[in-house]
Amino acid sequence: MSAEVETMFSALETPWHKLGTVTDGVLTANDALVTAGLDWKVELKDLWYQSSVRNEAIGNKELMQVPDKYAVVRDSDDSCLGTVGSKYTPLQNRDAFTFMDNIVDSGEAKYETAGSLFNGKNIWILMNLENVEGISQVDGDDIKPYMLLSNSHDGSSALKVTMTPIRVVCNNTLRMALKGANQQISVRHTSGIANQVDYARQSLGLVVDYYSSFQEQVERMINQEVADEKFYDILENLFPRPSDEEMEKPRVSANYKNKIANIKSNYVQETHVGTAWGVFNAFNSYELWDKKVRGNALERQASNFIHDNQTISNRVKSLLEV
Repeated sequence: MSAEVETMFSALETPWHKLGTVTDGVLTANDALVTAGLDWKVELKDLWYQSSVRNEAIGNKELMQVPDKYAVVRDSDDSCLGTVGSKYTPLQNRDAFTFMDNIVDSGEAKYETAGSLFNGKNIWILMNLENVEGISQVDGDDIKPYMLLSNSHDGSSALKVTMTPIRVVCNNTLRMALKGANQQISVRHTSGIANQVDYARQSLGLVVDYYSSFQEQVERMINQEVADEKFYDILENLFPRPSDEEMEKPRVSANYKNKIANIKSNYVQETHVGTAWGVFNAFNSYELWDKKVRGNALERQASNFIHDNQTISNRVKSLLEV
């Protein structure tokens, strides 16, 4: 298990199928909660510090309470996941699964992966939406619709539910901002979600609208021809060749040549080479799997899932003017 992933499960051929507990199929909310190691709660506890002034009455330095600040403590191991203010309301893992179930108004088995990162400070839940009424398949490529919930227990971010399509042929996530369609639903930690059934069910309309727009966008990109010159223009725009002086350095030269070779290879092997969709996916594959960062490829995929690190792909989409 990687240093970032604390506990998790994954089912079938999800992007992280080599990490954590692997199951034979998708799970219900309750089974996913337990199998992913997320069956714990957090609670707020008072924060104290030791005064620098010795209290002669007690013969020691006095403990002082920090006003309006609390520790977020996990009940399973009494670990502190973070510190928060007085308006913070914990959002429990079980309530997060319930919120997801309420969005699609179903308690059926549909969870493909879930787990915790950074010793429980962040958790994620991935739901398969293939059987949700109103969500259609893309014509021309095999893309599965998913919905990803991410939540922090350290006060660093709100609970977020993000539309996360996955291209089956390469297990690539396809985060695309679309005009007129909300890609993300957020719930701040100043109010709980346990009783927000109506809000969750209203969110289903946003989910269906996003995937309808996504389907139209992808089909337009598949049908939009792109000349090789345009591909190379985008490649040069995003990754300009270093100066001759810099290219004399072996590491700089090797890194640049490998980067360009990887993206070119992705493109020529693309099913949709010669189209805007092929160009987009060539760069998307590089960003998800080939980009040189610390950690292995599966850890990169996990990080991209949770933190939406697909900045290169979004720049490509903008340069393609689609």
